[in-house]
Order: sequence, then structure tokens, then C-alpha cells
Amino acid sequence: MLYLCLIEHTLRLPSQLLGLPLNEAIKGELESLFLDKVIANLVLCISVYDIRSIDGVFVFPGDGASTYTVEFRLVMFRPFVGDIITAKLKES
Repeated sequence: MLYLCLIEHTLRLPSQLLGLPLNEAIKGELESLFLDKVIANLVLCISVYDIRSIDGVFVFPGDGASTYTVEFRLVMFRPFVGDIITAKLKES
């Protein structure tokens, strides 16, 4: 039902986030990109589990943002075929 998926992504980090510690800034950007989204062939992203590596910082000409190659793991929700999920609706 819950899976860890290893993903490598090229992430653009805006210049206003460079004042934060690098891991916090990258985790925040990854959460805004992937959290609560359905990704093809992986299903629903629940959380960023950890960041494995941060490599290859470079800046494109004319762009003030730095770009990193990030390897990280996501917690994904993928129900089994025939799986029954019970829940209570808190708010509508």
C-alpha cells in the first residue's frame, strides 16, 4: 500500500531561497512539486522521505536561480487491486 520510490530530478532553486539551509530549501521545493500530486506510474505522493544526494549545482546564463541534480525518496500510496479503504470524512 505504501512504497518508497527513488527519484532523480533536476531542480531549479529560486534565488530567494538561497538564504535558507540547502537541505531545507530543496525539501520545501520538492514538497511543492510532488506532495499531494498523482505521478504517472507511481500513483499518489504522500511525503518526501529523505534526500539521498545533491549534485551538480549550475546557473543558466540570464537566470539567477541555481539548478541542482537531486536524488531523493518519496512515500507513495498505491492501493492493491480489490483493496478496501475505510475512512471518516472530517470536513467537506
